[in-house]
Amino acid sequence: MSLPLDECSHPSYHDYMTVQRTYREHLAYLWGDAGTYAHDAYGRIRREHFPELPEQLPIVIGITAYGACLGMTRGGWPDGARITLESRRFAEGRRVIDDVLIHEMLHARLILDDRKTDHVSADWYDAVRRLSPAVLGRELGIKPGGARKSVRVPNPAYTEDGDEPKTLVRKVRVDHAVPHELVARWPGAFRPDGYYAGEEPIPCPTY
Repeated sequence: MSLPLDECSHPSYHDYMTVQRTYREHLAYLWGDAGTYAHDAYGRIRREHFPELPEQLPIVIGITAYGACLGMTRGGWPDGARITLESRRFAEGRRVIDDVLIHEMLHARLILDDRKTDHVSADWYDAVRRLSPAVLGRELGIKPGGARKSVRVPNPAYTEDGDEPKTLVRKVRVDHAVPHELVARWPGAFRPDGYYAGEEPIPCPTY
């Protein structure tokens, strides 16, 4: 015979749902030290870089789709955005989590402003340029498509009596330009070598 919920000796879902908790306490209850750190880091990063964001946004910790994303932010929720942090990244320490949160909070800010959130958009590039001096300590000279330019090159199929044009337009890489794949992984892709080394892991239940 099972015990009534109020007689269970171990913490139960009933206990969890009937105790009044702050949002920080909910995150700690669900994800331990990882939940507490995510909550506090969000507040600190918000004050430093994103004061327009709500004081709290829904934060979920878990393995993202296919385990490929460090984090993910989606709009359409009651608070406008919901952030997911990849649980295994907490083993890499605070600086990794901070940079993942900065990236995802930028997505949330663009959602709040009804801007385009995809990494190839001008809105993303504009925001990265604006925030980089404060986040990275330096400016980034970037623009969408700036890593490649169109040039005219001789057409090897051209003949004086033929129908082929004398030149063709080709895209070539711009020397010293910032590749898009780095901008898409801002700010982590721009950290110096060893930036994340020596960090203490943050305990996080994976499942």
